[in-house]
Amino acid sequence: MKPNEIIEQIEKAQNYIKKKKIEEASKILDELLKNIEPIEIDEHGKIMDFNTQLEFVIYCNMEKHSKISWKRNYLSEIYHLKGMIEFENGNFNEVISWEEKSLRWNPVNYIAYSEILEACIRLKDYKKFDAYFEKALKIIANPIYLAQLYKKMGFVCIDKGQDEMAYNLLLYSKLFFPRMEADKEISFLEKKVGTKLKYFPDLGVIRYIQENGLEYKCPEYIPDSLMSLIKFMTKILEERKYQTKESYLNAIDYCHSLYFHRPSESLHNLMFSFQKEYEEKFPIKKEEN
Repeated sequence: MKPNEIIEQIEKAQNYIKKKKIEEASKILDELLKNIEPIEIDEHGKIMDFNTQLEFVIYCNMEKHSKISWKRNYLSEIYHLKGMIEFENGNFNEVISWEEKSLRWNPVNYIAYSEILEACIRLKDYKKFDAYFEKALKIIANPIYLAQLYKKMGFVCIDKGQDEMAYNLLLYSKLFFPRMEADKEISFLEKKVGTKLKYFPDLGVIRYIQENGLEYKCPEYIPDSLMSLIKFMTKILEERKYQTKESYLNAIDYCHSLYFHRPSESLHNLMFSFQKEYEEKFPIKKEEN
């Protein structure tokens, strides 16, 4: 099948899943799997199916000695959608099985890890949760995903009756990204446990997380990957033909993510300059406000 045909069918399946038409979505995905030949190696090495340039660069920096070829065969996405269908059906072991297949083709896709972790929570398989939590920590560049990841760990601790740990994990999650709904979760635990919750943001929480061995430690290849992409985007944005909305938004997103990991005045200024150029070239129309 041609890529545009595959994309069209995947989008159909996605819409069916949103509408809870699970059987129709499953038929489309099964047909796609019959028609896509899963070739795993070519002349450049192992074939991978990354969604974004960032995923590609992170994987290359993680696996420096691996020879790979980035080809969109969409198998990672199809397996992931099969996992989503099984989640809707409540078959959580099957969710994990499909998402593991998805990760074979794209080992740095946070969404697949997120689905596995949610399935582990439903199964109360906390040993497997811990294993995938550690794997997910190694591939995240975006602070929003880090916030989501620690929130999931907080929910596991609530289920285990470890309220103080859960409280601190939810507060720690907010330090990565201030989710509004986190305040309700934290307020619930404060009412439930009261004075037993003896640590408060920010330094007390960080100290508590450190003492329990759950502190986030950024792998060196994450900021290195972001830096290389920022340099690349800076160079190509000098050419008019690459000055698209998507290019500017990617550049801003890379800068924002790197600033979270390695804040600096020069990076802040670069991020501001990208933002300013973007707003000048693509002004917001009144109807978009």
